Amino acid sequence: MKLFLSMGCAALFLILPCSPLPAAPEGTAGPLIGHVTPTSASIWFFASRDARCEIFASPDVAKVFNTPVKFTPINKPVGKMMGALQTATLTDLNPDTFYHYGVKVDGETAGNLKGSFRTPPRPGTPHKFRMVLTSCMKFGQPLSSWNLLRAEKPHLHLTVGDTHYADTTDPTTQWSHHLRYRRVPEFAAVIRNIPTYAMWDDHDYGPNDSDKTAKGKEQSLAGWKQFWGNPSAGTATTPGAFFKFSWGEVDFFVVDGRYHRSPDRTPDDANKRMLGDAQFNWLLEGLKASRAKFKVIASGSTLDHSRGDGWRIYTFSRHRLFDAVKTNRINGVVYMSGDIHNSLVWEHPESNRVGYPLVEVISSGIANSGNLSFAVVDFDTIGSEPAMRVRIIMGNRKTAIDRTWKLSEISHK
Repeated sequence: MKLFLSMGCAALFLILPCSPLPAAPEGTAGPLIGHVTPTSASIWFFASRDARCEIFASPDVAKVFNTPVKFTPINKPVGKMMGALQTATLTDLNPDTFYHYGVKVDGETAGNLKGSFRTPPRPGTPHKFRMVLTSCMKFGQPLSSWNLLRAEKPHLHLTVGDTHYADTTDPTTQWSHHLRYRRVPEFAAVIRNIPTYAMWDDHDYGPNDSDKTAKGKEQSLAGWKQFWGNPSAGTATTPGAFFKFSWGEVDFFVVDGRYHRSPDRTPDDANKRMLGDAQFNWLLEGLKASRAKFKVIASGSTLDHSRGDGWRIYTFSRHRLFDAVKTNRINGVVYMSGDIHNSLVWEHPESNRVGYPLVEVISSGIANSGNLSFAVVDFDTIGSEPAMRVRIIMGNRKTAIDRTWKLSEISHK
């Protein structure tokens, strides 16, 4: 067993106005850049009910405000809120291109309504890119790590749970927690400039250690779909928050470890499930079909580092996943997680069941506990030897871990 433990690309540029601009109208939240494809980008925004909201984008900063795209209010928001949730989709974008954008509310813009992002290349294109992995963001906790994260200039941000600590399935309460945190300037700057994908864990799904028995989970799921700009949630036949997206030659399978999960207290036998059978089959078929160099499985639950939670006490589910990777000779699988308020990188001790070292990247918590930290992962598939570099950055700016794995090291021989 190898353990690397801590206690704890293309440039992005903010659009800086030539003269001071007023702040965004009171009551707004966002914009948030969600799912980005080579030719499109989904934008989330919150404003007063009668506000007229438009978004503009261009690779040329001088032409940003030439062509407006209207936001569309969600007609049936889940939960009660003093305002309107609105979404917009930018289309006809160019792959691997840096865009500036700005939002106007009733014809006016502001410095904190402007941002930038880069589109990914076409699927299967050799590429270098940087992602950041986070979890556990609690209101009122230190925020310095968000500024450090932005300084890494990532292409995308994946957060894997505890995006708030409402500890309820009530969507109105969840809304209030989401909006409050999205108005925190340090976090607002992140979601405004870095495409952000999100998966829940227990505290933002329902009460602590929630599972498939959580009352009101259907409402929680309906709200989650509106809270974030993920590409999808579940399938036509299997509900849940799980989804897939790609960036170059990396496929991300973001799985839901709550909606179908057996209670933790269930005997650890062949009937105990982490993902449920339908979601597991979705994951396995996706992994088998993937032609990506690296295949990331991400979830809030760690594989081993939580004694009373996570895959550690779901032996059948854990072994079923590991054995399937080996039996189907699926190369380049990496696992990413959060939850435990500590960040580390390690090779799982049961990697023999996988057929090669199974690397797990744990990032927790970006803004919770004394061990402020996050993970930075660089994927490079351009050269003859594709590789993944993982760093753990602490809240004091120190790099606690810096490790690189070649694709050949995490592939079947």
